[in-house]
Amino acid sequence: MLKKTAAKTPAAKKNVAKQSVLAAAKALQAAIRGGDAAAASKLLARDFSFIDAAGHVHSRRSVLDALKASPRSAGVQIKVRDYGRIALITGSYKSAQAGERSDLFALDVWVNDAGTWQALIHHNNVLARPDTPAAHASAAPRPMDAPPPRCMNPLEALPYKPKSQAERDIIAAFQALELAVTRNDPAAWTGHVADEFVVTRTRQHPTDKAARMAFMETQRAINAETFVAEVVALKFWVLGDAAIMRADHAMPGNRRPPYRATRLWVKRDGRWQMAVSQQTTIQP
Repeated sequence: MLKKTAAKTPAAKKNVAKQSVLAAAKALQAAIRGGDAAAASKLLARDFSFIDAAGHVHSRRSVLDALKASPRSAGVQIKVRDYGRIALITGSYKSAQAGERSDLFALDVWVNDAGTWQALIHHNNVLARPDTPAAHASAAPRPMDAPPPRCMNPLEALPYKPKSQAERDIIAAFQALELAVTRNDPAAWTGHVADEFVVTRTRQHPTDKAARMAFMETQRAINAETFVAEVVALKFWVLGDAAIMRADHAMPGNRRPPYRATRLWVKRDGRWQMAVSQQTTIQP
């Protein structure tokens, strides 16, 4: 008599997915350490790109051509987030120039195509030192009836033509989110942001949802003039109820240096919400 196999719980399925993507990540790290381009190529998606800590983009071909055997420090504080056919792995690493601390924060985006995990984006950043006080740029108070900036790009138009309804919906959510930022309106902003949201920016500490909303409240109290960055380039990968949005940005009036962003969007209860944003300043 055949024995029935108990169905896996959602938690068990998530654990299996996490272990599967971690195994793929370890195999890729081993190929990189050994300079094995043939093995690495099987684990890199066709659209793979590497964004280094200076904001420079390296294509899949250039990464494989430059691959040579070299030691790589083991990551610390490794975390895996499972979003179905998209998984994120984050961790801290030491660069070749690092001294006593792990100075690189890495976001790895993995996608599952026909049951096989492949790396889509490896995005590095240098965050603030642990002993650096958290700080945001101060803004000058304005009359409470002073209007917010218009910011036509991205609020009214983007240099991108969406290829699916999902992309259109994500763009609409992004524009609504950015509109709330220009209006210093955390109540309107929060509905477009997942509870686990975190943004990491060059030389800053990671900011979670609660901290971002608290800062917006301080801006609201003085009716600060808050600009959002223009979108220079945009690309999407939508896989089920999760999507990756890769964008290059430039701030009007050079209020902030140009930067590259990798964002994860997740669809919950019928609406798209931003869950992760990794932003790296582009250096000359």
